Amino acid sequence: SHKAATPTPAPLLRPPKLFSYMMASPHNCHTTYLYPSGHPSGRHSEVDWSDPDLEKFPEFPKSTVSEVILTAGDFMYIPSGWIHYIMSMNVNWQCNARSGKGPTRGKQHLAKCGFHS
Repeated sequence: SHKAATPTPAPLLRPPKLFSYMMASPHNCHTTYLYPSGHPSGRHSEVDWSDPDLEKFPEFPKSTVSEVILTAGDFMYIPSGWIHYIMSMNVNWQCNARSGKGPTRGKQHLAKCGFHS
């Protein structure tokens, strides 16, 4: 999982099966254990969201996360700064594009986690 650096549209192209996004707003940056911005994996979570080690990451269950399920032809917009984990339920095609630098809601939360835009 990682935080979006810019606004990112993400359409699901094929096939007509499921693709799941787990989305967390920027205020969850502490509980999702993002690597610091200077780290080689900066913006990414240390936690394996599919099998979290709760002894190592005890605050992770406090994260407020929403699940978004996409099927073929669906389109989703990921706001800047939102933390997301992508899980494919089968083989599928997805194409995303960054739409440039946009406003980041929750900048104050991300700044507390060491991310400055």
